[in-house]
Parts: sequence; structure tokens; C-alpha cells
Amino acid sequence: MTTLYGVLAVFDTPEAVTKAAVYLRESGFRRFEAYTPYPVEPLNRIVHPGPKRFLPLLMFAVAILGAGYGYFVQYWDEVLNYPLNVGGRPHNSWPAFTVSAFEFMLLVTMAAGLFGMLAASSLPKLYHPLFQSRFFARASRDRFILCVKASDPIFDPKEVEEAFGQLGAEHIEEVRT
Repeated sequence: MTTLYGVLAVFDTPEAVTKAAVYLRESGFRRFEAYTPYPVEPLNRIVHPGPKRFLPLLMFAVAILGAGYGYFVQYWDEVLNYPLNVGGRPHNSWPAFTVSAFEFMLLVTMAAGLFGMLAASSLPKLYHPLFQSRFFARASRDRFILCVKASDPIFDPKEVEEAFGQLGAEHIEEVRT
């Protein structure tokens, strides 16, 4: 048995899809997505309001931990595990440890950024219920699509379809998984 994923509406202009997104946001909907052939700047702020803090905080935390771990590995090796006096220098030579600790910090920060971005974007996603819609392929060419997800707390398919009809949608379709 298939379950309802959401209601999809196709619009022909960026102004129409932006107007529909504003209406949805003001009506209390929180789980809806927009698919457009090119970036529509006001649409991004409407669909995903508020600052995005997950990825920068993740990368900052990993950078601090990576720098500390990069320094600790050298400290452990030179001071605790195998103290070898070379040239009369101290065992804990922080200037010598700084460069490689910084490089390790960059390595783990970039890896955390990549994997954090993939996780936040739910990628790689090889299948999506919207791929079943006959109108979705035009979202990458010349149409603007809004999809209200059935997981939204105030989702009612008939109410959403009526609202899309009043907002001037070209096509309205229920999407099933």
C-alpha cells in the first residue's frame, strides 16, 4: 500500500511560486520544499527561515578537537612515549608541533564539513517520491514546484489543493511513496 508523501503544485513564474510559499508560511505550514530551475533568492528565505548553524558549529568543534588531537599525538610521542633529546631542544617543543597540528586540524575540519553537508542534505539520495510525478522533470528546465509534505502537523490534502488552486497553480498532484 502506498502512503501519501505530499501535494505538489507547478507554477510558471518565480513570482507565483514565491507568493504561494509566502501564503503557506503565513498559514502555518512548516514542512514544504521548493524546486526551481535557477535560484530564487526570496524563496530560500521563505522556505528555510532562520540562520543555519549546524554545519559551522560542527566544523568549529571538529577543528578544536582536531588541533588538540594533532598536538597531543606529537606530545605523547616525543614527551611520554619516546623522549629522545635531539640537539639539546626541549621535549615539548610547541613551535615544532604547531605546523603539523594545524595541518591535521584542516584535514579533519574539511572532512567533517563534507560529511556534515552530505548528512544535512540527506545525500546521496538515489530515489525520491517526487521522481514519480510527471511534472517534476520540468523543475530543472522551466517550471517552479512547491511540495507540501504530509508530515506537516497541519497538513490536509484537500485544503492544500484548494489553496494551490486559488494561488494559480498550473498543475496540482498528490505524490505517493
